[in-house]
This record gives sequence, structure tokens and C-alpha cells, in this order.
Amino acid sequence: ISMVLSTVIIISGVKLFIDKKEAKIYEICAKQLIEISQNIVKHYQTSPNYWGLSTEVVIKEKLYTNNMKATNDTLLNILGKPTKIGADENGNAVMTTAKNFVIAYTNLSKKQCIGIGSQKFNKSFWLNVIKITIKNDKHTQDFLWGSKNYDLPINRIKLKDLCKENNNNIIIHL
Repeated sequence: ISMVLSTVIIISGVKLFIDKKEAKIYEICAKQLIEISQNIVKHYQTSPNYWGLSTEVVIKEKLYTNNMKATNDTLLNILGKPTKIGADENGNAVMTTAKNFVIAYTNLSKKQCIGIGSQKFNKSFWLNVIKITIKNDKHTQDFLWGSKNYDLPINRIKLKDLCKENNNNIIIHL
């Protein structure tokens, strides 16, 4: 019996360590979102809008965080997943009259979708969020302030139902 109990305790400890490690990674993802959005707002502060903003511009102007990887046209977050910035989740350039932009974490697993989507962002970040969209091949769901069923901040339980095994996108509309 003591052998079984020891095994259960060790397995529980390993599971707890993995969960804490994953939670830390999702916290870093949240910090990346906050820092990128702040860098973009600061970069465009003297402009009347975000005209021309795209993933390419973020890379060219080095508006991304130090712990992200950038190539000519791809920006990868700490999970190694594509991050798209611009008018939409594809990173298309913001047009002249648009006063908003999106940051999209794309191609996420279910676990990553839940982990990032349920983050408790700081107040100043939330003040800039218009909505958050969870999108995959089965669902497209907007979470909005004051929504009866899909309110911000996002409830982890709702994400468990919405996020699928693969190919989830989290789109933050700012």
C-alpha cells in the first residue's frame, strides 16, 4: 500500500509541476500580448489611426517582445505559434479609417486555447479590449463586455466547450 501511495504522490507532484510550468508559459503569452499592444499604441500615438499596421510592420519596427521570434513575415510567440497583427486574424494591413486592430494567436491546441484565453490580464489591458474571439473549424464565438452568455473576462469552463483539439485562434480586438 505504501508503494501505491508513494506512486500516487509522485504522479500528483509531477502533474502539479507540469501544470505550474504550463501556467507560467501562458502567463508569458499574456505578457507578450500586453507588451505588443502597448508598443503598437505608443508607436501610433501621434497618428489618428492604425493605418498600415500589420504583422510585417510589427516585425520591421521591432514592436514585438524580446522573447518572440521574427522572420521576414512571421512572428512566433513563446509557444512557437504564429502571432498575426493587423486588421484581422490573417495579419492584413489596417486601412485608413480603422481605429482598431487585432492581435491573433493562431493554430493553438485545446490546452493552449484554454490556457491563454482564460488569462487574467491587468486592468489597463482590459480597458483597451473591445472583444475576444475564439475561432476554429467548429465555432466562432465573440466574448463581449456585458454579454449575457459570453462576457469578458472569459470563463475557463466556456473555453473547455469552445476550444477544439487543434487549430484554435484567439483573436483580441483592441
